[in-house]
Amino acid sequence: MQPATLPALLRGRARITVLAILLCALAAALTAITVSAQSPGGDGDGPVAHTGVGEPETVGQVTNLTAAAADGAVRLAWTPARNAQVHFVVYLPTADAGAGNYANTQMVAVSGGSDTVIAGLSNGTSYSFNAIGMRWNWVNYGAVWGSWDSWVNATPTATPAPADAITPTPTPTPNIPPALPGSSAGTTTPTPAPTPTATPTPTTTPAPTATPTPTLTPSPTPTTTQDTDSVAGDRAALVALYKATNGHIGDWTNNRNWMSEHPLDEWYGVTTDSGGRVTKLHLDNNQLRGAIPAELGNLSNLRVLSLYGYYNRLTGTIPAELGNLSSLVYLYLHNNQLTGAIPAELGNLSNLSALTLQNNQLTGTIPAELGNLSNLTGLTLNNNRLTGTIPAELGSLSNLNLLWLGGNQLTGAIPVELGNPSKLERLMLSRNRLTGAIPTELGNLSNLTHLSLDNNRLTGAIPAELGKFSNLLELNLNDNQLTGAIPTELGKLSKLVRLHLGGSNKLTGCVPAGLSDVRTNDLGRLGLPTCD
Repeated sequence: MQPATLPALLRGRARITVLAILLCALAAALTAITVSAQSPGGDGDGPVAHTGVGEPETVGQVTNLTAAAADGAVRLAWTPARNAQVHFVVYLPTADAGAGNYANTQMVAVSGGSDTVIAGLSNGTSYSFNAIGMRWNWVNYGAVWGSWDSWVNATPTATPAPADAITPTPTPTPNIPPALPGSSAGTTTPTPAPTPTATPTPTTTPAPTATPTPTLTPSPTPTTTQDTDSVAGDRAALVALYKATNGHIGDWTNNRNWMSEHPLDEWYGVTTDSGGRVTKLHLDNNQLRGAIPAELGNLSNLRVLSLYGYYNRLTGTIPAELGNLSSLVYLYLHNNQLTGAIPAELGNLSNLSALTLQNNQLTGTIPAELGNLSNLTGLTLNNNRLTGTIPAELGSLSNLNLLWLGGNQLTGAIPVELGNPSKLERLMLSRNRLTGAIPTELGNLSNLTHLSLDNNRLTGAIPAELGKFSNLLELNLNDNQLTGAIPTELGKLSKLVRLHLGGSNKLTGCVPAGLSDVRTNDLGRLGLPTCD
């Protein structure tokens, strides 16, 4: 639906150029955040978000964009763009759009990519909205996005629309890569947070009932003490989160409708199903302070729990009760200040696809029970204070494509079982205290694009089997205690763009032909001639 008031400027190349500049600026800001998380020398673990092998695939167009107005807000729903990692909503007052004035353009990064509520809008003002898909490329951090030729208009009203009028049409949830940099649901940039409105405390008191026992074994079974099978129980869990993370004293950036009698899907960051049960909770980058309450384990229909920082500063431990969330698909708790051990009960989350706990202060060992997560595609535990060995059980995660354990204090040998997950693309074990030889079984990982084992205490020779990685883009083995000759098979890695073998290694012989052509390498530090 094209707004009748939009001039040719917004419909043509000029509109695309201006919005492209705005989105490039946002992408650059997000990239800066991502790059800052890398190791100081650049030889450690790289950023999570990337497109895999070669050039990024074209991002498709967002379709079926709809808008429904409510009091001071607009709910948008769409069918996500193909190949997009992050979706953005771009919007501005329709009057500004008609005048070609982009000064008030706003952008919202949406984790999940199929719906969001834009809050803090002025009643009676018409706004023009569009949804855009975007992804990043690992190698050059370039952004690629789809077209934006379908806009919708909506005018917030002082009288809220009926619930069924603002409920988005269900759309498929995209397979979101773990730990997207800087993405968040409903976080407007740079719109100031709306002033919290005093609202009555909910009067419904849930009756305590016994929590159903998770069925997966051998993980311990957590217990909870509140209603886990009703809208009232969901409301009580959200109230507990609000109070535990300082929302009640006004610290949250956006707390629209929280603690009010509004339906839960009108509370900022909350999505519900047709029965009113909470299915998504997106409060990332919302100035949450304090501990995660155990009551969140009562949200039995929850599919997405996203509480990650950079502006959140959650402390305390990860509640074992989160292991009760049998419907959970995405658990994002990274970039906070969480402490304590990773609960073994998380191994009960049989539907979990992404578990991102990186950049916290977690201690203890990696639970072997995480090997129960048969649907897991991404596990990122890097930059914590984890100790002990890497559990061999992680090798049973047949759907895993990212394993990132760098920047901890892990010891012992690399399990040979890590050569089993056939879909694994990125194996990042840098900056630990791992010992022993590099397992030849890693050569079985035919889809591997990034292998980082640098800054450990690995010994022995570089296995010739590493030359079988036909899709490998990055190989970091520097600053170990490796010896012997560089296998000639590594010269067949035609797609390599980054190679580091130097530092404290004591390699001998010559550099295989072809490796000297790798765009970024440290071969000069080896002092070895090129093989004839």
